[in-house]
Amino acid sequence: MSVDFENEPVPAMTPRRVGRKLDLRMLYALAAVAAAVVVLILCMTIFFNVSSVEVRGVSLYTDDQIINVGGIYEDMNLVRTDTARAEKRLTDNLVYIDEVKVSKSYPSTVVIDCKEAVKAADIEYEGGYYVLSTSGRILEANNPMPTGGIPIITGFKFYTAQERIDKGEELTDEEIFAFRAAGAKLRSEDNYSDKIINDLMKELIEQDYENVKTIDITSRANIMLNIDNRLDIKLGSSADIGYKLSYFKAVMGKLADNYEGTLIYNGSENGVSAIPKDKYIGKPTFAKDPEKTNTDDSAAEDANTEDGTDSDNAADNGQAENDVTNDGDGQADNNGGYDENGVWTDNTGDNGQYYDNGGWTDNDWDNGQYYDNGGGYDYTYDNGGYGW
Repeated sequence: MSVDFENEPVPAMTPRRVGRKLDLRMLYALAAVAAAVVVLILCMTIFFNVSSVEVRGVSLYTDDQIINVGGIYEDMNLVRTDTARAEKRLTDNLVYIDEVKVSKSYPSTVVIDCKEAVKAADIEYEGGYYVLSTSGRILEANNPMPTGGIPIITGFKFYTAQERIDKGEELTDEEIFAFRAAGAKLRSEDNYSDKIINDLMKELIEQDYENVKTIDITSRANIMLNIDNRLDIKLGSSADIGYKLSYFKAVMGKLADNYEGTLIYNGSENGVSAIPKDKYIGKPTFAKDPEKTNTDDSAAEDANTEDGTDSDNAADNGQAENDVTNDGDGQADNNGGYDENGVWTDNTGDNGQYYDNGGWTDNDWDNGQYYDNGGGYDYTYDNGGYGW
């Protein structure tokens, strides 16, 4: 009897052998998980404990103040340290910290990088002064005196939640004051002036404006700056603030260091007018005609404002319209006056000297004698070129 071993079927793996292999794989997986858990526990308890804290970029607070307010302490576990929470604690509680970044440096160091707030301006409001940072944050509230060395902003109205009060909400004085307390973000009553101030301060810093004394934002359509107590800048509306400031910067670079006067933005086509202090007319004042009747007098009063200025001349540039002045020689100066673009309406100055786009074409005044002793010409930056 012969046996055919080649054709005999190979016996299948028994269920017992399959079970053994599965058990081994399961044991390996469980061991790996257990090891990972042990390592994690060790990392969160014994390993990577904080042994040092490095504070950078701060001088107004001590390292201990920064560390304590941030909630960082030695021997706390580095893995479990909540850096986002520490950052929030620092910016919420230390008003002179504008930005902060908390990071971990393994195996045992916490690094706190701070950016201190910089005083940008004082906001005058209801007899007090509120220090504003370059990031638009209130640093100090209701100081009795201005800081000095930074611009003073006038005409700004803080948010007082008036619309909420009008809807029937009852807010305490403390709740209202919180909107302008130290640490609060700048917010205006009209919800727009704060954006103008932030944009304006950013541009002034980026364009390296110096000696800005005052910023008047009483009218959003007629923003005014004063530089070094000698230059009044009429910016007009808040549109294209950066472009306008760069335009003024170019004109200022061509003026004498001791030049005093007014710079007026007349639009992209007409440029900037530079009017010397002694030639700037401003709003005209009209005397009453003694021969007029009382009826005419009352009509004239209706046409003028309470202080005697022409109510029709309320343009942003404040230039006189066809004003007639007398320089003491008994002759009216050619019925001349600055129009709304800062140029003479009849295109002539005194004794027939022509005034061209805001600059004297022959650079002289009064019979060939240079006015203002040859200094302080009335420049106009016009279409990329100075007309003088």
